[in-house]
Amino acid sequence: MMSETSVNAQSTGAGGSVDADSSAKFAQRIRIAKIVAVVAGIVGIVIALLTPFLPVNYTKTELSWPQQNSVGSVAAPSVSFSPVSMDVTVPCALGKSMPASGGVIVSTVPWNGADANKVGFFVRATRDSLQLTQRNIVLLSAPRAAAENSPDCRVVFHADTDGAAGRFDNLSNPDSGLGSFDLRDATARPQIIGVYSQLPENAPTDGLSFRATLDTRFVSTPTTLKFWLMVIGVVMTIASMLALAVLDARDGRSAHRRFGSRWWRPRWVDAFVTLVLLIWLFVGGNTADDGYQVTVARVARNAGYLDNYYRYFGVPQDPFGWHYQYLSLWMQVSTATPWLRLLPFLYAVVGWWLISRYAIPRLGHAVRTSQSAIWAAALVFLAVWMPFNNGLRVEPIIAVGTLLAWVLVERAIATGRFFPLTLAVVVAAFTLTIHPTGVIAAIPLIAGIRPLLKRLMIRRRRDGLWPILVPILAAGVVVLYEIFADQTLASIREAIRVNAAVGPTNKWWEEGMRYYMLMNPTADGGIARRFGVLITFVCLIVVVVMLLNRRRLAGIASAPTWRLVATVAGTAVMMAFLPTKWTHQMGVYACIAGALAAVATVCVDRAVMRRRRNRTLFAAACAYVLALAFSGRNQWWYVGSYGIPWRDAVPDVKGIPVWAVILAVAVLLTLLGLWQHFRDDYVSDDIRRGEERVSKNRWTSWLRSPSIIVVSVIMLLFTLVSFAKADWTQRHSWSWLSSNVAAVRGQPCALADSVLVEKDVNEGLLSPAGVAGQNNPSPGAALAGAGSAGFDPNGVGSDLSDDGTESDSDSSTGTSSAEIDRTQSDATDQSGSDSSSPSSDTAGGTTSTTGVNGSRVKLPFGLSPQRTPVLGTYGSPSGTGSLTSDWYQLPPRSADAPLITMSVAGQIEYVDDLAVTRSGQQVRLQFGRVGPDGAVTPAGIMTPMDIGGAPAWRNLRFALDAAPQGATVVRVLAQDTSTNPDQWLAVTPPRVSKMVTLNDLVGREAPVMIDWEAALAFPCQRPAQVHNGVLETPEWRISPDREGERVNSQRWMSGTAGGPLGIVENQLRPTVLPSYLRNDWAKDWGMLQRLTPLVPQKPAELTVTTDVHNGLWSPGQIRAVGF
Repeated sequence: MMSETSVNAQSTGAGGSVDADSSAKFAQRIRIAKIVAVVAGIVGIVIALLTPFLPVNYTKTELSWPQQNSVGSVAAPSVSFSPVSMDVTVPCALGKSMPASGGVIVSTVPWNGADANKVGFFVRATRDSLQLTQRNIVLLSAPRAAAENSPDCRVVFHADTDGAAGRFDNLSNPDSGLGSFDLRDATARPQIIGVYSQLPENAPTDGLSFRATLDTRFVSTPTTLKFWLMVIGVVMTIASMLALAVLDARDGRSAHRRFGSRWWRPRWVDAFVTLVLLIWLFVGGNTADDGYQVTVARVARNAGYLDNYYRYFGVPQDPFGWHYQYLSLWMQVSTATPWLRLLPFLYAVVGWWLISRYAIPRLGHAVRTSQSAIWAAALVFLAVWMPFNNGLRVEPIIAVGTLLAWVLVERAIATGRFFPLTLAVVVAAFTLTIHPTGVIAAIPLIAGIRPLLKRLMIRRRRDGLWPILVPILAAGVVVLYEIFADQTLASIREAIRVNAAVGPTNKWWEEGMRYYMLMNPTADGGIARRFGVLITFVCLIVVVVMLLNRRRLAGIASAPTWRLVATVAGTAVMMAFLPTKWTHQMGVYACIAGALAAVATVCVDRAVMRRRRNRTLFAAACAYVLALAFSGRNQWWYVGSYGIPWRDAVPDVKGIPVWAVILAVAVLLTLLGLWQHFRDDYVSDDIRRGEERVSKNRWTSWLRSPSIIVVSVIMLLFTLVSFAKADWTQRHSWSWLSSNVAAVRGQPCALADSVLVEKDVNEGLLSPAGVAGQNNPSPGAALAGAGSAGFDPNGVGSDLSDDGTESDSDSSTGTSSAEIDRTQSDATDQSGSDSSSPSSDTAGGTTSTTGVNGSRVKLPFGLSPQRTPVLGTYGSPSGTGSLTSDWYQLPPRSADAPLITMSVAGQIEYVDDLAVTRSGQQVRLQFGRVGPDGAVTPAGIMTPMDIGGAPAWRNLRFALDAAPQGATVVRVLAQDTSTNPDQWLAVTPPRVSKMVTLNDLVGREAPVMIDWEAALAFPCQRPAQVHNGVLETPEWRISPDREGERVNSQRWMSGTAGGPLGIVENQLRPTVLPSYLRNDWAKDWGMLQRLTPLVPQKPAELTVTTDVHNGLWSPGQIRAVGF
């Protein structure tokens, strides 16, 4: 490459040997190139700017009812919740079809949904009145008898984006109640899940009408006019850029080397990086939002646009998020994890190629020829890439895009050509529109403005100004074709508005939150994450200090280095303006950090940093970074933490924290540096520079600046060994390595093949054994045994929400406790009513009927009250209790029934997945051997394993392979020794249920609501689709671990945020199926729920048509608040 001050501005010309005809042809070609550059560029710019306003074909979805002359309930859950418009007409005489106690004539949500009255529209008959209510407000009301007997009386309701109005028509006594209303409020529209009614099947439908236009403004396609204009615009933009390339070639230097002479030859460092990345593809942990990316991409094709799915009332990801489009195409090949992870692997390989073949050579001769520099670059690149970018989030492509933009800018500066600059502009624009974080790709353009302007001033004398500027501007706006390909300005503006209204939207002055989370002992601030970010900042500081200290550094190209520094520093600044403050976004540093590490390594080389004191203090700084990293936990996200050592604590060896040892080394190095500071005044220059030691040690002569390399190698080894340990620990259960290897072998279903589910909990209930002293007792008597005390069939608390008494500090789930509000409880309904619809069925409550032993306790997990007795000590007069049940008969051992399980509630002592015993009241299983005379000889007692979550209903588990040999019977021993009213327990009989894998039970075709945190681990299950603005009714729900479901799912996916739980919890009744991770029985893998409709329903028949509207048309604002 040429230096920045030696670019030829003028072609040397053809010389006197070129005839006049050739000169004329050459001049003609240049003249055409200038015209094409300007004219084609202007056409491309104009069409690009017009694209947001051009018309599109809108899909219009309408829901009408009754359907097929039936008043049966129909389901059509709108992902935008509220309709664009809604018209309802109800004859008052229909009240006569309802019983005297009343009922729902028509509603937009099931009447027994969790928040039905809060979000829905109802026309109902009460005992005394006929009412129209919406969102818990009575808007119309009239005496029932008067309304029913008024000829032609009807209830009329209309709502749209301007407001809502309603009235009684032809009411004989209009002054007898609330006869009309008119609300000029854009939010006065209900949520639509369908149309529901309690009218009898034979109710007349004359005059009964419900019609709603669902909000499908984002389901659009370009019109023929728009499509061909965009094709022309893209072609014109490319032609303009190519014309600029022709003008660039006038410099006569056709031999511009784009690559070094050995750029294609692989080196040991290339093999090392590729091998580590390939290993990491199989063994590495997932990133936080992989499941989010997977599901959005999987539903995009049927949705017709990039539906956010988990939040934001169904608005698209646009203008940010085009990467979901290629993810959707990629997943059409396979959803197996190795195939999905191939994308970040390829990005990483491209990123490393840019670093090693383009960035490092540009940074100067000393950087290019230093083995230490290139190895440091590789190790720091891996240090950032591995913990942040081994998934489907946007950071990998942003990291590559940012460095590519820098490389292209540097190419333009070095050669004086502007075609590379247009490519840099295109790269920056597309990187920006992949996610707001992508704004950092524009920083290299800003950093290179000054030298680029100098070259522009030179080139304008030869080629003019407009033939250069127009192609650059056209390249800058070409991204508009992608953003507005099937969307319009109005729809994108509405999407941005809804995103801002729902949030989160943090301010720039809250940027400290990101670093606070990085330093938290959670998966957000895991050891590897801390190190990658901190070592990047250390490299930045040392390079800046060295550049400021000296005007020129030997062998280092100062100007490109300053622009690289500006890119790294600018990234830190620009990230402050992002609306979210997640640590995940720090993965964008990966590529630029690798290039910067190469410069930093040369900066601390003895040839540049001459004082040994400074080199020692830099080594101390690197050691402090390592110590600070090891003061965190070795946590990874969700299933990525399975089996990882020190996932629940700070790493230590025999009680000595690892960080303390490293800190001691750092302090010693600091003291050595201080000693050298004072001592160097009295030694020779060779000693001061460390030259004598260099000549005596061939390793230090090659590894002249080892600090970055040493700490990075330590971190890399620690990470890889941690995952190797995890894979060995989980060798009989589940890990990413075993899962990915199985996928390569044709078994791609990941965690679904390792989660075992009790297929029928009631069939698994053990029966009383026919042993001496037991004469066929009833289920209740068998559980109570001969001498129970303090236990009662109704001794179960009514509020079984997670009380938070169990410590979360030792959680090994990988869930970020930085995001946990400890004041929040599970979003479950505690009313205890049979008609309630809590988020799961483990929240307790009572029923109106009694069970087999006289209990009115509402049982979880699908347990039948007619077969399952329950006993508990809640409310015991003495506050204590004891129970020894009768003996239960164990079935013959079988591979498909590996556990004895018990459904329990309250505070119970158990052993968790870390083999730590958690305190509580005692529940044990005692095994026995039956003699020839029928007498039972006790054979051993087993302590239960559990996942926690007290006092909610949950399942204790006892591994049968650990049961005493020859034991054929078992009984329950329970002791409540605490008089604290919160320390109670409740038990049901033990079970040995046949188990099937989740994959076999749920299958691949049933629609499933897969929570975003869990979605990557279940690639074979089909997410419930979105089509024509309507969410397919899911039959199952798969959630992550208990804390992840409470913190992430219940908040991010909530109805108040426009998430699918606002539909599911109002439409469906959940039943939790007991499930366990194979051979890791105490692991909280997550939760499987069977979802059944709250009321009988069928899918609605929708009327789908197409309208054409221009880019400024909008049906009005989406209701994004008040749910």
